[in-house]
Amino acid sequence: MSPRLKSLLLCLALLAAAGLWRAGYWATGGRTADSGANPPQALGPVEVIRQGVKGHRRVLTPGQRHRYTFDLDTRTIENTEAGPRTAHTGWGGELALTYLGSEGGQHLFQGQVVLLRVEEETDDTPVLGDAERRDFQGMFERPLYVAQDARGRVLAVHFDAVHDATARRFVRSLLAATQFVAEEGQGWSTEETDTTGDFESEYRADGSANTYTKTKRRYLRVSAPARVPPSTVPRLRGHLAFTLFEDGHVKEAAGSDVVEFMPLEDRHEKEDAGSGAVRFMRLKEDAGSGVVRFMRINDGHMKEDAGSNVVKFMRINDGHEKEDAGSNAMEKVTVPGHVRVETRVALTSVGVDHPSLSLRDFQAVRASLRTERLSEREQAAPPAPSEDQRLVGNAKPDDLLKQLARETRPAARDAVRARLAALFRLEPAEADRAARRVRQGEVGAALSEQVMQALGSAGTREAQLALASVLEEARLRPETLAHAAKVAARLERPTAELAEALGRVVDGARDEDVRNTAALAVGSVVKGLEPVEPGRSRALLEQLLRRCHARTVGPVVCLRTLANAGAPEGLAYARSALLHPAPLVRGTATEALRTMPGAEVDGLLDQVLLGDPSARVRALAVAAISQRVAGPHLRAVAMALRAESSEQVRLEVVRMLGGWKAVDEVAAALLRDAADNDASERVRRLAATLLAG
Repeated sequence: MSPRLKSLLLCLALLAAAGLWRAGYWATGGRTADSGANPPQALGPVEVIRQGVKGHRRVLTPGQRHRYTFDLDTRTIENTEAGPRTAHTGWGGELALTYLGSEGGQHLFQGQVVLLRVEEETDDTPVLGDAERRDFQGMFERPLYVAQDARGRVLAVHFDAVHDATARRFVRSLLAATQFVAEEGQGWSTEETDTTGDFESEYRADGSANTYTKTKRRYLRVSAPARVPPSTVPRLRGHLAFTLFEDGHVKEAAGSDVVEFMPLEDRHEKEDAGSGAVRFMRLKEDAGSGVVRFMRINDGHMKEDAGSNVVKFMRINDGHEKEDAGSNAMEKVTVPGHVRVETRVALTSVGVDHPSLSLRDFQAVRASLRTERLSEREQAAPPAPSEDQRLVGNAKPDDLLKQLARETRPAARDAVRARLAALFRLEPAEADRAARRVRQGEVGAALSEQVMQALGSAGTREAQLALASVLEEARLRPETLAHAAKVAARLERPTAELAEALGRVVDGARDEDVRNTAALAVGSVVKGLEPVEPGRSRALLEQLLRRCHARTVGPVVCLRTLANAGAPEGLAYARSALLHPAPLVRGTATEALRTMPGAEVDGLLDQVLLGDPSARVRALAVAAISQRVAGPHLRAVAMALRAESSEQVRLEVVRMLGGWKAVDEVAAALLRDAADNDASERVRRLAATLLAG
């Protein structure tokens, strides 16, 4: 048996062992039997713990309300040049969630919150007075609405206008901390979202009926809080225990998580040279993980204590590590820019009843609600009319258009365009008037593009209608129409009317580039529209898929559009494209799968990694897998690492494992195997470097 085959078998054995351990089959907790003990007695029948339904099989009854009590506490430590600063927020009270019905594949709930405890402290000093506390509690006299997918993942929250930024963030934190996202089986890995970003979580069934443990593993994508500098990467760890009702709804949840934002830039920290204290240098990020490692200057090293922001100083004597002489205490290291956020939550069911509510209650107020995703970055509020008026001054629309036409300096041109967008917000009729001049060819191509960008920046319903009217003017130059479609694709909160106009361009434009650009924009607009109007978003996506099946749009453009939409409804089309004879189409399908949720997608990506004839397509599968949850892919990755013929693909696999090694022991073992056994010196060197980093 060759060393390469032996190594592959060893990796597969390790994966099988890890899978058994994760599934809880090693009931002894890793203990070995005493060799002198009596032989084990024959065991009786093993009781099978019946786990109730969950996820897609939840029993959702319109009008059914689940009532809970809750406590949610968040403690933040931020290390600054002046020393650590602390903050604490605490909320407790009652939460009621009433199922209203489904729309566009989303399940809608009405939420009612009664706050009985409101605490806010900075550096142990209370910052809320009685009047402020009562005002905050009063905001929750108005209901809010929660959208989930079939698995239980929270997709969006719809807030009343009275809910301010603090109230909205509290609700998003509570919903994120208590969501249960289900797949099939006794254990699974999945992607979900909290207020920081999208992360990988792992669920395991416990030894009692309908009980599960959730482990938060690592962030995949981040939308950092405003207080955290953009040059930071968060590290995540957390454990929560869930008990479900037989019908799949959450009965109890309790646990905590810690998010740490560590500075990326190198720093140099050292004590006085004459003090005898431990000196250390270079604070650096472990590749792909956000873990910070401290390197000793002298004859020892320092390592981070798992589970805290505390650091142990270690010395090495005769090759053995032990704690610093004279003390086993742990010392804190203050790293400016380090932010640690710990959240603790407890949720307990107190009853189920059936108030008289339905989906119509949500639909009646939808237009007045503010919609946010869980990880919504705090957006600046739209400029007040007074701010827009100050920006516009006494300028007339024609004056601004003339300035925009003759200005060539980018910064000055951007400033004039911002004034024009402000004018469109102040005087909605001017948006249509400017669009009409574009449609009638009264302005040149360059100025037309600037006008359309101003319409997009204005973002109002009237401005979007004006942009849609430009899109549907078939007599315009193809370049102008394509630019209008690109502006539409960048809108944060598009309207359904704009999406429908783009669809008509896809069907009717004579120029292929215009059709393709509009199709790509449809995908982006569908995704932007999904949280607000899921029914119309799904209908638009279904129209697009009909065009794809009818070959009105080519397969590559269709797949890129589906990637922009990121919707599971595109899975069947992407799966069929994996069988296409052209590597370009199969590769684009692989890229589209990256943005689609679900365990079935993970299985398809593994098939591409192990079976596609094109090395380029297999490399694209690695890229897609690297941005998804790691757990479902470890077995396929191990097989690819040992059986893959392309050195470049193996290099990409090793880079991916470097990002996983800090949170998965199997990934670290696979890296060690590559460093020791891969046939390529480049692969071995890269694996060794990542292991040492």
